[in-house]
Amino acid sequence: MANLILSERVARGVQSVTFNRPNQRNALSIELLESLCLELNQLEQDQENRVVILGGKGKVFSAGLDLREAADMTLVQRSASAVKQTLSRLRETPLVVIATVHGGAFAGGAGVMAACDIVIAAEDARISFPEARRGLLPALVMEVLRHKVREGDLRELLLLGEPVDAARAQQIGLVQRIVPAAQLRDTAIVVARSVLAGGPETIRQTKALLGVAFAEHESAEEDDLIDLHLAARHSDEAREGLAAFLQKRDPKWP
Repeated sequence: MANLILSERVARGVQSVTFNRPNQRNALSIELLESLCLELNQLEQDQENRVVILGGKGKVFSAGLDLREAADMTLVQRSASAVKQTLSRLRETPLVVIATVHGGAFAGGAGVMAACDIVIAAEDARISFPEARRGLLPALVMEVLRHKVREGDLRELLLLGEPVDAARAQQIGLVQRIVPAAQLRDTAIVVARSVLAGGPETIRQTKALLGVAFAEHESAEEDDLIDLHLAARHSDEAREGLAAFLQKRDPKWP
């Protein structure tokens, strides 16, 4: 399982995690998804780790689910559970996850991409949710997509199943930045360093706050938001951040 995921430290606080099934276009097998969740769990154990740059080896980010497994009725439940767990882990992990998408992200691969906090796409990247064309329902990625894409655009994505280019993906909210393919990794590291400029605990709490704000069947109550805000304002990091701003210096985080 370890060979399905390549993991390396690229800078202090920044870990590169790469899908390693290039010959299968990084199809999301059960073992690959379970390996990704395990890797996130392990990275979370070290408080120094703050950002994950997620990519794919080979010609594409990910072609989607391993359809051979998807067609095996004895594996359907396990496959669906692995997808659901992966999407939840990416959204709920305190680590900030930056997806670097080259070539393409399709179906489940596009869902994994959308579950990341920030998406940087190569200029030639193409993204699609072709589940309807394969007789599948995009039920597991719907919760992720409904918060990122306007209804009309989401209907077009899911009902047509046609690939969109990086520019269109950015226009509808699936992609945040577009760069030449050769600059994907360097750009991701620059973005990661911007994340590192924030207080470690503040960034973790901000991601948790975003999770609450967009949680299914939940709404962030105003009093709860105020309480969270006030708790953060009384933190050591808030004091250091405000002091650094007033003194016109970089904050000194732990």
